[in-house]
Amino acid sequence: MKLFRFNLEKLLDLRKYDEKKWEVTLGQIVSKCNTVEHTISNLKTDRMDAFFKYNLHGSGIELLQIAELYVNKINHEISQAQLKLKAFLMEKQEIQNKYVEAVNNRKVLDKLKDKEEKKYYKEQALEEMKEIDDISIGMALRKRIDSV
Repeated sequence: MKLFRFNLEKLLDLRKYDEKKWEVTLGQIVSKCNTVEHTISNLKTDRMDAFFKYNLHGSGIELLQIAELYVNKINHEISQAQLKLKAFLMEKQEIQNKYVEAVNNRKVLDKLKDKEEKKYYKEQALEEMKEIDDISIGMALRKRIDSV
């Protein structure tokens, strides 16, 4: 029996490659999002630490001004990081949509390949059955001819 050969195998390979490319790109942007989220979390922790640290050392006006400036600086860094995160999340959504599209494109060809493969092997099985029937009929005819 000949093995099944899918005519669109190269296209399927291209779609698998495209899917893998978007999967890697999605992984990279998720990593960037996680890094920025971690940075924001650390900045918020630093802000709370600064607030408690400066309040524990007394309430000198100069110390309070330094604390306020430091907290404002951290708040600005948090705002910048949140803007960056928002941009990354928007980019992530676009990449995720493209990844889903690539997966769907590959799945369409996979299903077509499976369907054609089943059809091919079913036809091959029928052909083998016909050949076996032909051989059996031929043998039966030979036996009749030999017995006559």
